[in-house]
Amino acid sequence: NYYVFVVKMVVYNFKKIRTVPTSQDFIDIVLSRTQRKTPTVVHPGYNIGRIRAFYMRKVKYTQESFSEKLGWILEDFPKLDDIHPFYADLCNVLYDRDHYKLALGQLNIAKNLIATISKD
Repeated sequence: NYYVFVVKMVVYNFKKIRTVPTSQDFIDIVLSRTQRKTPTVVHPGYNIGRIRAFYMRKVKYTQESFSEKLGWILEDFPKLDDIHPFYADLCNVLYDRDHYKLALGQLNIAKNLIATISKD
């Protein structure tokens, strides 16, 4: 009695990984996008509710932009358990598997923290 286990390896296209900007570029990209896409002037005559709504809109848009960009990074980089063992071993040799997984986990935590802060 022989059992055949078929393991489906995901064929991963490493060329589709987008370039990850530096932290400063990342912040500049998101904040300039927020500045362009949201209203920019608060007049002195506005009541406090309108001013609060103005800034909450900016905060929410910034959070959505950060979540979108971090989501792209998390989606683009492969999970090492899903790719061919050769590439997983190569990644382990070049980047250290634990460090790689830890970095992706920290990005996910950052994304969730940004979402939590925007809700407050």
